[in-house]
Amino acid sequence: MVKGFFLGNELMALAAYHAGVKSAYAYPGTPSSEILSSFMHFAPERYSQWSLNEKIALELAAGEAVSGSYTLCAMKMVGLNVAADPLFSVAYTGVEGAMVLVSADDPGPYSSQTEQDSRMYAVSAKMPVFDPCNPVDAYRLTLKAYEISARYQLPVMVRPVMRVCHSRQNFSTDTEPAPAIKGSFIKDTSRWAATPKFRRMLHEKLNRTLEILAAENAPKMPEKKHDMAVIASGYAYAMAHDVIESLELPFDIIKVDMPFPLDKQFVIEAEMVYDKIVVLEETFPVIERNFTIKTDGRLTGLIPSEGELTADIIENCLKKTAGIPIDEKTDSGFGSPAPLKPRLCAGCGHRPAFYAMKLAAPDGIYPGDIGCYTLGINLNAVDTCICMGASITFAESMKRSNPDKPVICTIGDSTFFHTGVSGLTNAVLNKAPIVVAVLDNETTAMTGFQPVPHMSGLISIEEACKGAGVKNIVTVDPYNLLKSVNALREALEYAHENNAPAVVIFRKECVTKTRYKNKKTAVILDNCIDCTICYDWFECPAISRSRPKHMAEIDESACVGCMVCLQVCPNKAIGVRK
Repeated sequence: MVKGFFLGNELMALAAYHAGVKSAYAYPGTPSSEILSSFMHFAPERYSQWSLNEKIALELAAGEAVSGSYTLCAMKMVGLNVAADPLFSVAYTGVEGAMVLVSADDPGPYSSQTEQDSRMYAVSAKMPVFDPCNPVDAYRLTLKAYEISARYQLPVMVRPVMRVCHSRQNFSTDTEPAPAIKGSFIKDTSRWAATPKFRRMLHEKLNRTLEILAAENAPKMPEKKHDMAVIASGYAYAMAHDVIESLELPFDIIKVDMPFPLDKQFVIEAEMVYDKIVVLEETFPVIERNFTIKTDGRLTGLIPSEGELTADIIENCLKKTAGIPIDEKTDSGFGSPAPLKPRLCAGCGHRPAFYAMKLAAPDGIYPGDIGCYTLGINLNAVDTCICMGASITFAESMKRSNPDKPVICTIGDSTFFHTGVSGLTNAVLNKAPIVVAVLDNETTAMTGFQPVPHMSGLISIEEACKGAGVKNIVTVDPYNLLKSVNALREALEYAHENNAPAVVIFRKECVTKTRYKNKKTAVILDNCIDCTICYDWFECPAISRSRPKHMAEIDESACVGCMVCLQVCPNKAIGVRK
């Protein structure tokens, strides 16, 4: 028996285990990261892999599912962009076993570049998609996704949003896990290696299957009690249900488990039965676009087109539709605390690396990348942040447009292997005189310390750079500020003289993962003139301004003893506590 207070991510992993999944693949990304680690916990005897990127993860999951096995693939919604190429193709070919893709969305966004809706990919690829409203619902719909995938030989998507992934709910079940379902590959070139002629036939078959699937999984119409209805899916349904029930608003509510494919007969019936329909969903109007009349939602402007749906927004939208006066929210008088901007941890090796970049190239351009090191923006050492691996490609093109400016881009160790190597190879082939700073903290820190390839001992960042054609590669400890600055200056000189990229690897283990704590503690000396460099320019979280003394002060509980601040202070006003 399984019993506990589980995250939505944990329950989707448990459902995959109970469904008979043989192998699970993922690339970490909030809010999806706990899915694979939870599968590892529930099913240690089965195969799990942190893949180099989402495209590889999806291809591996599909390869086994084509061979008749049950597989799981997990990622966040921007990772689905990386996996889009195989996604569309596998939707046509289908699978022989079963494959469920969990793509976790981040309305808000809270930890992402965009608010994109994975369901739009499902619609474009013609892949069935389920939209759970809470953790227990996520368990139920993941099991259902495997059932449908196996029965119709289709890959199926489950799309939880952040609030479902990271909410907890009591759950217990006596269900025993099904044995790992394995298969073997049966050759069929007309399907698995289909030429355009056969692709059209596969597409036609897929369309017919989706029509059957939509009819079999049509939302259930409730007993009519009101003239208005809310049609909702996912977490929006959970909030709307509570708002309608607690305020006794005059709406029936209909839950949509599967936004795509949506049964056409259900749409017709709903529009015939109700005088007014409000569609609530995160984030794009996937369901709403199926309705033609008497419908309010994002397309009509009733619901904002950006930001996360909240209970307050839903309440106001429904009251407005029902003609009920909207209460003005009164100020409690306490106010809200000033928000604190996120910062790199005290002792983080990325901080002195960024500081060295500014000293080595004060007029430089600094393309950045995706990871906790994006916070280099606080140190004015990150100028762009687009997507995984874009720092290197942006560096190449920005140097071409700004030939008189030094260009130093930053990329993390995990991101380097994710999509950085191909960009670096391109920079070598096109003779880009740039410096690539690889920030190696020996883990995937931002998403929960998932393993990185070079810590396996089978490959190194240096070897990968050499394989890409880079001739100038230097590895330094960022805690040594002088050596770091000199390495960057020499790399810039090499890049300029040789019309070729140079790589500087800043290697320092993540202080949070290793719980690094030196026996020494820094202390502010009496000759401090409060120049602000240590806590403002260098932005060490362990140092702040002591207003009574008009000088800096160090929080000994936060200081990890990296001693970089001694090298940063221009007045030698920081020492070591005896």
